[in-house]
This record gives sequence, C-alpha cells and structure tokens, in this order.
Amino acid sequence: MIGWVKYLVYIMSFFIPPVGVITFWIFSGRDEESRDVAKWSFLAAFIGLVVCAIIILTFGATHRAFWPGMDRW
Repeated sequence: MIGWVKYLVYIMSFFIPPVGVITFWIFSGRDEESRDVAKWSFLAAFIGLVVCAIIILTFGATHRAFWPGMDRW
C-alpha cells in the first residue's frame, strides 16, 4: 500500500470508526503489510470511539452541572 494511503485510512478510521472495522475485516486476511494496516486502522477506530464517548460524557456532565434546568428539555 502507498504510504500516504495508509495514513488516509488511519485518519478516516479515527473519524469514522465503521471504516476502521471494515478495513480490518478486508485487510486482515492478506499479506503482512496489509495486516499491519488492518491492525492499526482497527486501533484508530477504537481510539476514535473512546474519544467520542469521553467528549459526549464530558459535555453531558457539564451541561447538567452548569444548567440544571436544561435537562428537562
């Protein structure tokens, strides 16, 4: 795989986690270089999901802490 394409796949996997999972399924059965791309894209997808969850939990907690009446909307 071309060097810049790998990084593009990693970035897309981070911001769009299903892309990372699909890339893992497709490339995990190929040669060693493709397995590395599959492994790192799956890891990027997982990290992207964790970061998204942290942001949502932080925003939700902040939202309810600073504006108590807003959770009724």
